[in-house]
Amino acid sequence: MLISHLGEVELIKKISRQFPLQEKGVRVGIGDDAAVLSPLTDAGRLTLVTKDILVEGVHFLSPLITPYQLGRKALAVNISDIAAMGGVPRHLVTAVGFPLETELKKVEEIYRGMGDLCRTFSINLIGGDTVKSPEGIIISVTLLGEVEEDCLLLRSGAKPGDLLGVTGELGSSAAGLDLLLEGSREEKREVEDYTSWFQILTKFHLEPPLRLQEARRIARSHLVTSMIDLSDGIMKDLGEISRASQVGAKVYLDRVPLSSALKKASSFLGKDPLDYALGGGEDYELLFTFKGGDKEKIEELAKGFQIPVSIIGEITPPEEGIKYLDKEGKERNFSRKGYTHF
Repeated sequence: MLISHLGEVELIKKISRQFPLQEKGVRVGIGDDAAVLSPLTDAGRLTLVTKDILVEGVHFLSPLITPYQLGRKALAVNISDIAAMGGVPRHLVTAVGFPLETELKKVEEIYRGMGDLCRTFSINLIGGDTVKSPEGIIISVTLLGEVEEDCLLLRSGAKPGDLLGVTGELGSSAAGLDLLLEGSREEKREVEDYTSWFQILTKFHLEPPLRLQEARRIARSHLVTSMIDLSDGIMKDLGEISRASQVGAKVYLDRVPLSSALKKASSFLGKDPLDYALGGGEDYELLFTFKGGDKEKIEELAKGFQIPVSIIGEITPPEEGIKYLDKEGKERNFSRKGYTHF
């Protein structure tokens, strides 16, 4: 069935059934002119608000991603923003545009992807809008969260002498996208373990990991001076910390965490794995700074994570700029500079 045959009101009813309220803080959810919430935060807590939009042809290509994965990713990238501030997600508002010829099943799968994350993290869908799109799918997500005032993490707290840490391994998502865009190539059949690392890397792109648990533990440790999620790649996102904190940085390239799958894919694609790791984007790992004297405490904290944490550099005075140094201490430049729309 096409959504044009169902109609807007019935479509909203179908979507609403997938999102039972998770908590008592919602007085009125979907179905009125506006949602009604009890005060989101208690004393000593702050409200967080973030928004991302996914546009077909810009952020995703429908042949490369399932509707379920698309819905999940649309919400996941917003959860990652809340996590990077040290907070927890609470309430979701979505605005979506669909072409008239969109199949109802596709819409249901998009919302199922969102719904599974809502249930995992006790997020309420409290409202939104559904409209006709003249061309392609558009998904706009606004997510409200909260954070204890003493756990709030900004981009602006880094100081010279701080060290630079990162969760996980970098570059997997960008390499996964390139593999998806490659399509069918005859020589794939002859590449050792191709299927294995193809699946690993493309999953990172299509179903990005969420570091909410790690972010909360980092925030509650009170050891970290600034943090950002890696949505656009280190080269751009470290630049955001640099600008907000008015500092420079050194990144030691031999310390940047690269997976074996990324190295194999990079060789196959004829690319430098560091290009993916530094400028690829959409890793949604956590990049953070902390005082040099707290290095052992951070390493102890990281032992409780299910993912690696790497110390990849240090914060310097602003006049030194941001430098990427090889083993010999020579500065390197890379073709990718991180993702930007304009």
